[in-house]
Amino acid sequence: MTSPLSESSPHLTVAELAKRWHTTTTAIYIRRHRGKAPQGFKSGAKVLFPLAVVQEFEAAQMASDSPSRRGSTVEHRPPEALRVRRPRKPAVL
Repeated sequence: MTSPLSESSPHLTVAELAKRWHTTTTAIYIRRHRGKAPQGFKSGAKVLFPLAVVQEFEAAQMASDSPSRRGSTVEHRPPEALRVRRPRKPAVL
């Protein structure tokens, strides 16, 4: 999103998405192949991601992130203190 062309475009290239997510372009291609990236489309040889779809994907990821909901439900509360284990009795030979 640093080039003037991308500021006016409603789409992100793979390089721009990688820069936005602080990762590599290869990681974006891998995530896309595995279905763990926003829905994109090919335009010639380039893969483009609509900015609105990327923002929706990021919002959904943040909403489903369990640390952001920590403490809100019983499952996310910290566990009770561990009990002290008794030492084992030595084996009699």
